[in-house]
Amino acid sequence: MDVSLRTGSKGRFEVSVDDQLIFSKLKLHRFPHPGEILKLAAPALGPALDWR
Repeated sequence: MDVSLRTGSKGRFEVSVDDQLIFSKLKLHRFPHPGEILKLAAPALGPALDWR
């Protein structure tokens, strides 16, 4: 899995997991809701780890 931060232009806010776009402010005309990115990334990231 590859996670990286890249500078954008023109107000873009896009999130990709393994080069697959999972969220685009440019397409949706809004920022993500709290927790939305984690929910969208869950299929690629797998279940959350419980560190308790």
